[in-house]
Amino acid sequence: MFVELNDANFEAMVAGTASGVLICYKKRCPHCMNMEKVLEKFAAKNADVKLFKLDSEENPKALAAFDSERAPTILVIKSGAVAARKAGLMNPKEMKAFFEAA
Repeated sequence: MFVELNDANFEAMVAGTASGVLICYKKRCPHCMNMEKVLEKFAAKNADVKLFKLDSEENPKALAAFDSERAPTILVIKSGAVAARKAGLMNPKEMKAFFEAA
């Protein structure tokens, strides 16, 4: 369900996305795993939204470009650009409101 981004492909993937959500995560982060489940539920109800993930420990260039300092950080992508950024956990209702407000 998630497309994995890395330092080599993140710019092209984001630029080509009309509507998406990106999570900057760490592999052993329990909050990141919980947020991924929330995003999967969100995407199931919003078929036009693409899901992306970025391992923040293995991709320093992309992490710096997204100005992400903490995991999990959620970025809303609209029209090929980052429209909103938020660190931390959200429940499905909060995620929906965050996406719509971006």
